[in-house]
Amino acid sequence: MNKSDPSEEIQEESLQTESAPESAASGEIPEVLDALDEESAKEASAAAEAKAPPAEDPEDESYKIQYLRLRADFDNFRKRTRREKEEWTQRCLENLCTDLLTVLDHFDLGIANSEGKEFTEDTLKGFTLVRSQLGSTLGKYGLSPIEATEGTFDPNVHEAITHIPSPEVPEDEIVAMTRKGYKLGNRLLRPAQVVVSSGSGEASERAEANSGESA
Repeated sequence: MNKSDPSEEIQEESLQTESAPESAASGEIPEVLDALDEESAKEASAAAEAKAPPAEDPEDESYKIQYLRLRADFDNFRKRTRREKEEWTQRCLENLCTDLLTVLDHFDLGIANSEGKEFTEDTLKGFTLVRSQLGSTLGKYGLSPIEATEGTFDPNVHEAITHIPSPEVPEDEIVAMTRKGYKLGNRLLRPAQVVVSSGSGEASERAEANSGESA
């Protein structure tokens, strides 16, 4: 029977004692990893909850809708008020300018009929200056005259008070203007009154004869 060497037994025991902690440590590693994974998952869940927007309260949503509706109503009210104010201002300006057109007509007639009358030159210059200043002041608010001493008759801005035959002026052309017209901006305030040519006398007679025959 062989006797074991005491030194070999001591070496085996030391090897066993050294390997025991290693095996214990290797068994604890998965548990540590599981704990780390669980802690990371908790941290990620907490971060996601922090980033997620809080759930809206139905009452807050109702207040928000009411606020948006009130804001839209106020915006519409402001626009309607501004539009009504502009329309009211325009109507007042039209009424004022319409009333002052008679004054302008009287100035124009007075200046036109002053030739050959017993007026001093200074008096005529004074009337002309006042007429010019009044026209310039109204022009700042958009009033502009419609000159219609010649040209083709336009029913949009002209008012024909009569037709006369004219061998010199073609048919539907303006022969003379009896009253000046005016515009306020792009709006016709008063059409110009004009006399329109019906063509030469012979053409008118032929037209009347043809109409009589066709009847």
